[in-house]
Amino acid sequence: MIKKMGGADITSIARIHKTELSGFLPELGEDFLKKFYAASLHIPEMFTLVEKENEQVLGFVTGCISTKDLYKKVVSCDIFGFVTLILGYFITHPTQIVKLVKMLTYPGFADDSPELLTIAVDKKYQRRGIGKKLFHETVLEFKKRGIRKFRISVYKRLTANEFYKKIGCKFEYSFIFLGERMNYYKYES
Repeated sequence: MIKKMGGADITSIARIHKTELSGFLPELGEDFLKKFYAASLHIPEMFTLVEKENEQVLGFVTGCISTKDLYKKVVSCDIFGFVTLILGYFITHPTQIVKLVKMLTYPGFADDSPELLTIAVDKKYQRRGIGKKLFHETVLEFKKRGIRKFRISVYKRLTANEFYKKIGCKFEYSFIFLGERMNYYKYES
């Protein structure tokens, strides 16, 4: 059953995000991701939906009605906690500071567009239609908020590109982000 994320879901969501997704946020570790999702509970323009079975999180999706200054809003929920985690990470991974600075140049952060930020399904439950169900619930959640179109960004190298095409998303354009080509898709209902 799909429902809104609660505090008890955060540890499972962070684990799935870390193990099933690539990118800079998973590199920061599960503690960072737990703090990120906990903070998101306090940001009205963000939502996370989870597919659960017997209280076990099988997959999740996160959306945002406005990506403008999103990370500032997230970090401001617990500035000290985020700074402590990030500094700890950069002490052990000093070369990644450049990646953080580049991450802040993500095109969506300057935009006020709605976006599906993350969708992931635990490897044990993939290929069972859970991702499709989560996507459709995301469309409904956006509609409840008066939004009929949103975008999705995905690294070009990932098979998720085919998923988005099959589900009805339209390719918009490609861009380079953190040294890799990413595709923007748009979904309109």
